[in-house]
Amino acid sequence: MIILSVASYADDTTDIDNTQLLADGPYIALLNQTVGDVSETAGQVSALGNTLSVDITNGDTIVSNTQTVETSSGYAESVLNADSASWTAASNATAIANSATITTCCGSIDATSTQTVGPNQSVGANAALHVNDWALNASAAALATGNAIDLQTWFGPSLDGVITQTNEATIMSDAHIEGGIMADSAIVAATAIANTGFAGGEATTTYIFTEQLSHGSKVHARASLDSPDVEDATVATTATGNNFVIENSFGFVQADHWQDNSSQIVATTDVNVGVWNGSNTASSYAVGNTNLTSNIGSDILLDNVQVNAGIGVEATTNFTGGSAGGVGFDQQIVSAAAFGNAVTAFVCPICGGGITANNNQTNSADITATTTVNAGSGNTVVGSATAIGNSATFLTTSGH
Repeated sequence: MIILSVASYADDTTDIDNTQLLADGPYIALLNQTVGDVSETAGQVSALGNTLSVDITNGDTIVSNTQTVETSSGYAESVLNADSASWTAASNATAIANSATITTCCGSIDATSTQTVGPNQSVGANAALHVNDWALNASAAALATGNAIDLQTWFGPSLDGVITQTNEATIMSDAHIEGGIMADSAIVAATAIANTGFAGGEATTTYIFTEQLSHGSKVHARASLDSPDVEDATVATTATGNNFVIENSFGFVQADHWQDNSSQIVATTDVNVGVWNGSNTASSYAVGNTNLTSNIGSDILLDNVQVNAGIGVEATTNFTGGSAGGVGFDQQIVSAAAFGNAVTAFVCPICGGGITANNNQTNSADITATTTVNAGSGNTVVGSATAIGNSATFLTTSGH
């Protein structure tokens, strides 16, 4: 891990050249915790291959970053066991092969980054919570990622990024809650992403060029909830090949994206409950390639190329439940959504600015969304399934 925190004057420029190679041996973090009746219990586990953090105060920065995980697999596991928890019970696991965060206040960022995860490897995260009697505000969250980068400047005049991410590893994420009564709320979230990136600026001219290649065998996110009685439960899975998000305000944005996915993308959500109270959701979201560009107060120039191939993209949500609690308004929303390619560009409709876009999307994989609902008596039960090969959305009320 490299962490750099630099205070500098506005005229100064911090120049970082970072090269990291993880050539052999796994990176593994494990936690197994058992307690009786407690007010709170929590577990946080992180397994990181290569990680870079650059934080600049009042200055510009130039960063050259090369991170490679060559022959090493990563795994993070957090297992919590409790009789009861009267306040919170939380199990969290995170595994990331390569990660880089570059931030500055009031300065420009010029970043070139190449992140690579080689073949015949895996990145996995497992978060489990087992409760014998009951728990208040229970949660289990698992995140597994091949490559991740975050670029942010606050009131910096420019943000320039050339980002290359290649993942050939298998990405697996599992999150589970099971056992007794889940009171007040219960959250289960599993996220698996081969490549992901974020760039954000305020009053910033932003130029982002990305190449993301997801060529591992599978990206799979799984989540489950098994309880006799739940309240305000949310169970969600997200499985993604390539993802990039740009959020900017009051500055021109140019984004050139090339995203290529050949991995099998699978999101699976299973819910088995007795009585369900309040507002409950179960969802699965699977997408081969996706990017979002949003801007407030200025224009967007977008060049987007997305190719999704391979075995397919699958989202499956299964809900089996008894009857609603019958106190107040109870609802159960169950959904599954699968996309081959998805692109969205948004310009604030009342702030000025328009969108110029050149969009090219190709999908040759099977896209499948399946939702199964078996519920007893109750107020409201809604099920939906959506499968789309290519999706393009451009939102503005002005522009060209």
